[in-house]
Amino acid sequence: MLHSSFRLAALVAVSITTASAHIIMESPVPYGKPDSNPLLADGSDFPCKQRPDVYKVVKQNIMPIGQPQTLSFIGQATHGGGSCQISLTTDKQPDKNSVWKVIESIEGGCPSTAPGNLGDDPTGRGTDQFSFSIPPMIAPGDYTLAWTWFNKIGNREMYMNCAPVAVTGGAQQRFKRFTHRASAVHGRRHTHEAAPVSKRAEAMDSLPNMFVANIGNGCSTAESGTTLAIPKANLGTNVKSLDSEKLVPPVGNCGDQSAPQPAQPAQPAQPARQGAPSPAESSPSSITSISAISSAATTAASPAESSLSPITSISAISPAATTAASPAAPSVPVPAGMQTGSCDTPGKSVCSPDGTGIGTCDLQGKVIYAKAPLGTKCDPTLGVLVQAKGV
Repeated sequence: MLHSSFRLAALVAVSITTASAHIIMESPVPYGKPDSNPLLADGSDFPCKQRPDVYKVVKQNIMPIGQPQTLSFIGQATHGGGSCQISLTTDKQPDKNSVWKVIESIEGGCPSTAPGNLGDDPTGRGTDQFSFSIPPMIAPGDYTLAWTWFNKIGNREMYMNCAPVAVTGGAQQRFKRFTHRASAVHGRRHTHEAAPVSKRAEAMDSLPNMFVANIGNGCSTAESGTTLAIPKANLGTNVKSLDSEKLVPPVGNCGDQSAPQPAQPAQPAQPARQGAPSPAESSPSSITSISAISSAATTAASPAESSLSPITSISAISPAATTAASPAAPSVPVPAGMQTGSCDTPGKSVCSPDGTGIGTCDLQGKVIYAKAPLGTKCDPTLGVLVQAKGV
């Protein structure tokens, strides 16, 4: 009871804080003049809080590979902390199709370990500072860096500030030698030349994609008062864990936001055979048909949703759509107890009329609703699962 009262008091304290009292990234120096508000709930200003002069360079942040950098903030509305990520994209003016690669994840205690807000001064100090560095697999060049934050207390939101970054090769430039540990079998250190730029580009591609939620993409952080457990597919290897409380995974249609796998080359056509072809030979296989539908659905979806892997898209497509794409496949009945409905936007998360289910619109304008977990309901405005009132 005492814990619940404390949480309620913290929620009230956060709710009366004005929007101007959120925080913004101070270092690295961001583009333009970012405001402290979160991204819009419909994701229309993703990425980097789109606005006039959104990519105006105030200061170019020089970051030698491997050298410590500081992440710091202005403002005091820290919402009990939360989880943050630092990501890079090679795009100097990122848009919804840009690919962001995670170089640092902070689970809990970001931007502060304070239980509520530090104060209400939008230019105040007191947030924690964090150290990070550009990993050696990043090639020298110009990038855009993003700081993203999922607050612990308050509305389910995503904050994002972006900054221009020039990555350099370190004190002895890009051919600086670095060390790494050999395997336990040898038990000694070896030195190697820094990887060439082409190899570094390949290594960067292997980094996880930035986690995205709370912006109308069907994925949401859990209820207020919980700290996000960043999905393993998006976490990376440079991780700081600063919150002693249990981390809670996101809810909704979050899917697999990891780096997409390269497309498989098309298979050559099989030569015609004598005699009547079997049903399997006379039409594409059900797997091929589903893959084709998945690719089209991903293209039609919004950029935030299109980061979902083909596997997620396949699971979201209704059996009716699969049957239409593969004439030879038998019709598959809707699972017992699941509702169905119609929808307008393929790839978009849709709530059932009574809010008890959530599903993804397929290419045929149909949706199968999966039952919302106990204690949650589907918000029809956002298309995400939220905590049910009175629970």
